[in-house]
Amino acid sequence: MERLKTIINLENPRLQFLLKSLVDNTISKEELEELAEMLDQSGDNAIVHSEMKSIWEDTDSSNNNLNEDLYASIVSNPRFLKSIEKKNPKVFGLINRNNLMYYAAALLLIGSFGLGLFLYQDQDTGNNVKQYASSADSNKEKENNIEHVVLTLSDGKKIILDQAQDGHLTKDDNTVISKISDGQVVYNLSNLNSGNKDAKLVYNTISTPVGKNYQLILADGTKVWLNAMSSLKFPVSFADKERNVELVGEGYFEVASDKNKPFMVSARDMKIGVLGTHFNVSAYLDDILVKASLVEGAIKAGAGTSSIYLKPGQQAVLRNGSEQISVQRFNSEEVMDWKNGYFVFRNESIDEIMKKISRWYNVDVKYQGNISEEAFGGKYLKSNSLSELLSSLELTGTVKFKIDGRRVTVMQ
Repeated sequence: MERLKTIINLENPRLQFLLKSLVDNTISKEELEELAEMLDQSGDNAIVHSEMKSIWEDTDSSNNNLNEDLYASIVSNPRFLKSIEKKNPKVFGLINRNNLMYYAAALLLIGSFGLGLFLYQDQDTGNNVKQYASSADSNKEKENNIEHVVLTLSDGKKIILDQAQDGHLTKDDNTVISKISDGQVVYNLSNLNSGNKDAKLVYNTISTPVGKNYQLILADGTKVWLNAMSSLKFPVSFADKERNVELVGEGYFEVASDKNKPFMVSARDMKIGVLGTHFNVSAYLDDILVKASLVEGAIKAGAGTSSIYLKPGQQAVLRNGSEQISVQRFNSEEVMDWKNGYFVFRNESIDEIMKKISRWYNVDVKYQGNISEEAFGGKYLKSNSLSELLSSLELTGTVKFKIDGRRVTVMQ
């Protein structure tokens, strides 16, 4: 029998406190579970949604930075993707990071999906989502994580890479980590017996902020370039039978050949296996598609029970919610030039273009009126200012932009 719903009392001071803590990004795990239970007993979803929206708009929550782990946890969860696509397929691309907490609450908590359990569930990556911290030190760390390239060691220690001096950085699991003159991070296994099959895998993670790319060399000699707003989780030494890494965002790989240890990239629901080759993977959490583009060599792309081998010039494409991989040709300039300092748009809609611009220039994008669905193209230097890039797009005569601080409004 369906559980009877009660009428929730929005004047309840405790409820008011919990709702405000939620949208202020200061709620604890226990408080979140308490709020989830209170709202799960109510049938007045529209009223609660309105109240939460009112509280959100009356606070300065939009200026707070969302915890990186929490952001990844929310937007990668299938229930969140399914819920948001069902309500409005275009909404997901318009939600910025700072407003994501409100949307997640409205769509998941109000929708009786059990947000309290969802936000704090173990994502099976070895990193549980942390509780919110309100101390000055924690806020400062959040700012560093969002503005800088961050290396997170196996013990949780963080190194701000783009501020670190060249030379020896640290050691992790007997592996020497250094930063060389051109800004690359290098993992050196010279002092480690890499043939020890019983060695425990120890993982590091590199994360890039908006507006910055970064390059690293893994312990096996594989070179990786990370695009803006991306992260790579990898073992400091590849002691297992496979060389497994996890990518969120976009990365270009030049894999060192090792016939005895296939190199495996997990990118959302797609898994790419190689021996030694060059390829690009785009797997941003707010994109509908995951794309693996082969430049040189051969790769195998799989999802669920489906898999396919690619030849150079071919691209594997996987849509959210699907286990069927399709193959298409790709333009190498369009896929590769991000690592060389360019935006390359080829027959792309304005909302797809604005997603890329938002990741690089750290702006929130809003849409006003009916926006043209016309496809755009062009090649632009990433070093140019935002206003220069938008002015170039305006020359098409089909779209206009208004810049107000960190907000860009797209108009017909």
